[in-house]
Amino acid sequence: MIFIIILIPLAVLSIILAYFFVIPFFFGAPYEPSRGKALKNIIKFTAPKSGDRIAELGSGDGRICIALAKKFSKNSKIEILGFEINPFLVWISRRKIKKLRLQNKIKIYWKNFFKEDLSKYNKIVMFQFNTITNKLSKKFKKELKPGSIIISHWWKLPNWKIKKQEGRVYLYEV
Repeated sequence: MIFIIILIPLAVLSIILAYFFVIPFFFGAPYEPSRGKALKNIIKFTAPKSGDRIAELGSGDGRICIALAKKFSKNSKIEILGFEINPFLVWISRRKIKKLRLQNKIKIYWKNFFKEDLSKYNKIVMFQFNTITNKLSKKFKKELKPGSIIISHWWKLPNWKIKKQEGRVYLYEV
């Protein structure tokens, strides 16, 4: 009986950990938040203007979307959308956004960004593995309009010319 009492919670915990942390590793990137100077550089490079539509691909806990909304949305009409495949992180980011009363500025979707039409956005922010940037590179060339910018933390876009760089944050222009 004690074996069952211990085994069932361990099995449930293993499934939860696999679903939220192991599986995303194979279908995207594991959760790793942007912090400190990298976060500041991402915000600086994004520099939204009124009318911008910004998408964060793999929005994690929402910290970049929230930082953008806090810094730039007071006097401008910008739209910030996050796409995250991990439902636990979607829940966390939506809670943070609600607590900060930013629901009218940020939308977080539980969605695979590869299935999203990126032509609607003029600024893309991401922190994705090299294997993902290879696939995204093709998607960007196909869908993004000239003049659109891409900000990538840590991982470079293959065969793209870096327009600006600060540390491991890269800015590209289509």
